Amino acid sequence: MSPDSRMGSDIYLVSAISRDEERHEAVVECCGRHRITILECDRMDLQEGKVLSEDQFDRLIHAEQWLSCIQKALTHLDYGDLSRRRMIEKLRRVFPADLATEVADYLVEKGYIDDLSLARRYAENYYEVRGYGPLKIKSELFGKGFDSQVIGKVITPYVRMDHSERITNLLLKKYDEENLKDPAVAKKASAWLSRYGYTWSDISQVLDAFQ
Repeated sequence: MSPDSRMGSDIYLVSAISRDEERHEAVVECCGRHRITILECDRMDLQEGKVLSEDQFDRLIHAEQWLSCIQKALTHLDYGDLSRRRMIEKLRRVFPADLATEVADYLVEKGYIDDLSLARRYAENYYEVRGYGPLKIKSELFGKGFDSQVIGKVITPYVRMDHSERITNLLLKKYDEENLKDPAVAKKASAWLSRYGYTWSDISQVLDAFQ
């Protein structure tokens, strides 16, 4: 980089540009080395010898930060899908909040993040594999970072289901049927099912049938 690439307090000179077409990236030398996308390089019409205004230089810096942030986000997604909110939380550990939000929204727009689809997959796993009831599923989805609107759409079918057979099967896997006639055992079983996320009314209806 030329030592004279900065030509004044608010004017900047692009002294060199190297493009990596395979990676779709460009390194722009202008008061330092800045790695940005080739797309953004072309959008800004960056060329060697071009003098940038302070606003244009700020845009260059933002483009550099954006690329770094999107690469970090994609690395997170390599380890597993994330909700929009959880992605923002992770990115904010390294990047400014507004940039983290911008990148997360971009990933939503491009389909890399799909809260509704992901929440439905989690809910199905919680219900079919872990045996959780609607209340526990709702709590788990909040913990995963989904917003209330998404959770409302996902949880509604589970709230409307008849859980009697599932609750019965859960009980008989853990307790002997005769023992469930004991009020003390029934009370303990009721508390256990409540922790699994079933409502007291659903639990009572099933336990009453054992009496």
